[in-house]
Amino acid sequence: MPRAPGTHLSCEWRPWTKREERLLGRKTDNEAAAIIGRSAVAVSLHRKLLGIPIKPENPPWTAREESWLGKLHDEEIASRTGRWQQAVQGYRLRRGISLQSPKRRPWMPEEEKMLGTATDREIARLLKRDRVTVADRRRALGIPAGPSSRREWTTAELRILGTMPDRAAAMQLGRTVAAVQNKRMKWGIPMRNPAHRYWTKKEIALLGMMPDHDLARRLKRHANSVQSKRLALGVRYRCPRYRWWKPNELKLLGRRPDAEIARLTSRSVGAVRLKRLKLGMPNRFDRRFLRGAKRHQRAYSAR
Repeated sequence: MPRAPGTHLSCEWRPWTKREERLLGRKTDNEAAAIIGRSAVAVSLHRKLLGIPIKPENPPWTAREESWLGKLHDEEIASRTGRWQQAVQGYRLRRGISLQSPKRRPWMPEEEKMLGTATDREIARLLKRDRVTVADRRRALGIPAGPSSRREWTTAELRILGTMPDRAAAMQLGRTVAAVQNKRMKWGIPMRNPAHRYWTKKEIALLGMMPDHDLARRLKRHANSVQSKRLALGVRYRCPRYRWWKPNELKLLGRRPDAEIARLTSRSVGAVRLKRLKLGMPNRFDRRFLRGAKRHQRAYSAR
């Protein structure tokens, strides 16, 4: 059913009133849309049709507003001027004005007694303060840091580093892989038994001489590792196991017995038969094919 002119898909078009148009440009599109009950897109389109410039989102600061900086909290100035609190704080810091009465909770004697008894993060969680604030207050009072939850490395644990892969050492020591790796590298301990084995010149010389699976079994490596190394070096098979069929060899399929084709092409009988079946070529020299052809010929002659 066609829509009536001036209507939308779900609501009827509402004409603009002069009162609504007075708000355009004086407030942002989102604010005007919330006041008059229209979408921000409709407000923006109608304002552009009337040629009304948009109100700047960051209007210049007035002398009265600047006089509030430092005397009132940034949150209160933001609510009075309709700005973001971060914008007020950034402008105040750029002017080099500090808060005369900062909104900061004073430290109580019982709170200061808790400093250093545990980690700063734990104390901050108990006192509902920021961790950096707790650490600054503790250092200002000259209180050493509390006991950490980190476990110190023993001599026996350090002797294990480098004797096995980092992941295996981490599982044995009950530590993370990153902690084991960082400690080993910080102490300059090399990997005497790394999980990744570097390729030698003799091993690289064998790439392409045999199939990747055979070489991987011989070098005791993974087949994907051998294939990736060969492809990264751009080494092609020097003695490939698979030999591509030539056009003159394909012409022999079906015209001669499979055994004879295998002898002429230096292939196995199974490879010849598989290639012929893939191409859908019948074997005219097969006994079953000959019996079927004779049976078909007798049935045709009986007609």
